[in-house]
Amino acid sequence: MNIARLKHIGCFLSLLCTAFYGSSIHAQSVDDVLNEASGIAPAAAAGQGQIDGIDDATTRLFDEFQVVAKQVEGLKVYNAQLQLQIDDQERQIGNLDRSIDEASIMGVQIAPVMVEMIESLKQFIELDLPFHIDDRRDSIVRLEDNLGRSDITSAEKFRQILEVYKIETDYGLNIETYPDTIVLNGTELDVNIFRVGRIAMMYQTLDEAVTGAWNANSRSWETIDSGDYGNAVSDGIRIARRQAAIDMLNLPIAAPQG
Repeated sequence: MNIARLKHIGCFLSLLCTAFYGSSIHAQSVDDVLNEASGIAPAAAAGQGQIDGIDDATTRLFDEFQVVAKQVEGLKVYNAQLQLQIDDQERQIGNLDRSIDEASIMGVQIAPVMVEMIESLKQFIELDLPFHIDDRRDSIVRLEDNLGRSDITSAEKFRQILEVYKIETDYGLNIETYPDTIVLNGTELDVNIFRVGRIAMMYQTLDEAVTGAWNANSRSWETIDSGDYGNAVSDGIRIARRQAAIDMLNLPIAAPQG
């Protein structure tokens, strides 16, 4: 009986020791795991921070790449436009070179033409009605002086000649009146001139007492019947001054010379 009891007590002690030893080993393993787990958490947080940093850097680099890519694309378009402008300028330079070569040839050919044009214009003015005669003669002198000037291009000389031709042409298309002093039978008279294109040029004294016209055949002024034409010339002067409405006028017009 005592032996059996001792056996039970021995078994109990053995189980108790085993339980205690196993519990000690298990407790030690849990602590190790917990210690290792506590070390992993900071490492994982640090790793996540690195990952986040890399992700932010990647995002910034991608954004910068997109900006640079757009700038490069814009530069390509700009360079293409510049190339078109350069090509066009090169064509213009080529055209200018050809124009310069042609102008040098034309300058030699056009010089005698301009001389002839000025001479013809000079003769025309001297044979025309004597209105603004001093100003018109001065324009011819200016054109003649320009022919010998090296600081004026042939194109500009030719343009000025054409401008005087246009002015002379316009004289034949309008009417005008202006004060002037004429010589009638050796006597100077202060008069108002009334010109109708190139078909008639009349005068009237300031008191409207004497009326006359230019005689193209004799190249002189003469008196006409004021009773027939005095009122018409007076009306024409007012019309030219825009002091009266345009109306039909009975004027002394010379017959065309055959």
